[in-house]
Amino acid sequence: MVFLHRCPRRHCALLLLVVLQVLTPACFSDDTPSPETAALLLLKNSFTNATSLSSWTNSTGGGPCDSRWDGVICQKGSVAGLDLAGVGLSGDIDVDALAQLADLRTVSFADNYFSGGIPALNRLHTLRAIYLSRNLFSGDIPGDFFDDMTRLKKLCINDNDFTGLIPYSLSRASAMMELQLQNNHFAGTIPALVLPSLSAFNVSNNELEGVIPDVYSKFNASSFLGNENLCGEAQFGDQPCKEVVASNGKVAAIFVLVVFLICLVVYLITTREQKGEEPLDLDAMNDEKVMEAAKEVRFRRVQSIAKEGEVGQSRRMGSAENNGGGGGGGAGDLVMVNEVKGVFGLPELMKASAEVMGGGGMGSAYKAVMTSGVAVVVKRMRDMNRMGKEAFDGHLQRLGSLDHPNVLPPLAYHYRKDEKLFVYEYIPKGSLLYVLHGDRGIDHASLDWPRRAKIAKGVARGLAYLHDQFPSDEAEAAAPAPHGNLKSGNVLLAPDFEPLLVDYGFLPLLNPTAMTMQAHRAPEVAAGSGPATQRSDVFCLGVVLLELLTGKFPSQYLGDGAKAGGGGTDVVHWATYAVGEGREAEILDPTIVAGPHGAAWVPEMKRLVRVGVDCSAAEPERRIELREAVARIEEVAAGGRDGAGQRPS
Repeated sequence: MVFLHRCPRRHCALLLLVVLQVLTPACFSDDTPSPETAALLLLKNSFTNATSLSSWTNSTGGGPCDSRWDGVICQKGSVAGLDLAGVGLSGDIDVDALAQLADLRTVSFADNYFSGGIPALNRLHTLRAIYLSRNLFSGDIPGDFFDDMTRLKKLCINDNDFTGLIPYSLSRASAMMELQLQNNHFAGTIPALVLPSLSAFNVSNNELEGVIPDVYSKFNASSFLGNENLCGEAQFGDQPCKEVVASNGKVAAIFVLVVFLICLVVYLITTREQKGEEPLDLDAMNDEKVMEAAKEVRFRRVQSIAKEGEVGQSRRMGSAENNGGGGGGGAGDLVMVNEVKGVFGLPELMKASAEVMGGGGMGSAYKAVMTSGVAVVVKRMRDMNRMGKEAFDGHLQRLGSLDHPNVLPPLAYHYRKDEKLFVYEYIPKGSLLYVLHGDRGIDHASLDWPRRAKIAKGVARGLAYLHDQFPSDEAEAAAPAPHGNLKSGNVLLAPDFEPLLVDYGFLPLLNPTAMTMQAHRAPEVAAGSGPATQRSDVFCLGVVLLELLTGKFPSQYLGDGAKAGGGGTDVVHWATYAVGEGREAEILDPTIVAGPHGAAWVPEMKRLVRVGVDCSAAEPERRIELREAVARIEEVAAGGRDGAGQRPS
């Protein structure tokens, strides 16, 4: 048993359990977890913030297929799939634990907060589908990564920060049907993967170059947009390929830099040894420091976007000293649109310490703390080329001038053709999404009915203010939704739980082909019956209200992800059915109903359920007007008294 001494602790525990079960089954009592139970519990332990997996427990005595563990898909009594999308997970993915699930065919970790390199799922040779979309994964994928994954049919790793070449080993997955690689940083040419069954393919918004191979001739231009140096007759007609000398120069520069760094390390080691000091122990570097360094590198990538705009022109950095408060609008400037947090420019932003906060379909977000102590959030946005620079500036100036207690305006922006940077005030408590689903601390425990009623009222008031500021012309049926992206992730919570709406007003900026906003998931827009309008915003308001009341993560936030094992609860269908049956109380979040005054609050909560259902009707013409929704929500909130007769503040 010497080999057990050398293996990692968590791996040894699993291995020891399996060995003992095989050799001495009579020694195990009825309470001993099955191998699948033990494997999933080890997997759960590798996650950070796994409170959403509270049903994963052996206390009931049943296995994952007997007890209906959340996200576990079973076939014939064995675990065949894991659907853990959108449940707020981070940390590690214990592939050793997954390897013990012999019948596992599908894994979905989409819409979470996992980071680092791609997990070693290639060790699971029998997998048919992998969903890692919309996380924070980064780095190169080894060229031979998919050599043994010959049964893989679906691979979705879009909306991460992967770099390097697209692995040619994907050609080994000859049964591949869906390959989603968009919104990453893949570079080089597209490999000619001969995949006869491939019906869905997307590499848009990467850094690819060269001629698109003929094997992809059946896919139109939308699968390749956002790669400046790509060309292909089937997709882009006679558009010639651009010169790629610059990128070759970058490769040479990187090579020189790597050689320099290697020489520097050798020099430091030699110097330390000559001085009698301990040599550098590179293997002993603290993992946390490595992660922080990786986050710093990723933020510097954002800073470099702004830096690149300065080449070939005067270095107007947007500081008060150079251009009177960060304005000026030059390609290298940070343009201030709201000075509530003071005036700052690119020099201050580029010196800031930073950390990665998250990513989504439109880009990534980073927290930056400047030397002045001011903390901001920098959002790096894609697909916003609908307006020219002058119109873009006018629109952002208008957004920055908004003034309402439930609306958080942008502080500044940086304009670049391919990507934009938006700067907002940092709100420490975070989003309603996090407090509802990702946090199980004091903030979550504080979400009693009065505070939820207060949040509902503030969200409705903030949305009504935006609709007043950006009214739609009655003659213009296609006027964009004033918010356009209302969801709990875009509702920040102030220290007193006052909600603040963010990420609004982006629809006029968005490329026509980009369908990433929450309003695009309203039924009429998703079905292609029309654009996102004011009534689409009302639908999104209804989803937020029902999320607040049920405590469930809405499947409406996942769009197409819900069709591919995306997870979540269809709160609209659930609530509509409950109202029709007069069973509204059954869908209310147990954490507020079971509170000290829960029974007294149930009538008001039921009234708000009906408001949410009336806002989220499938047919736009059946939805109530926003002004009616606000009036009804305020009436409910006014009645949301606690046991001492106090209204929510």
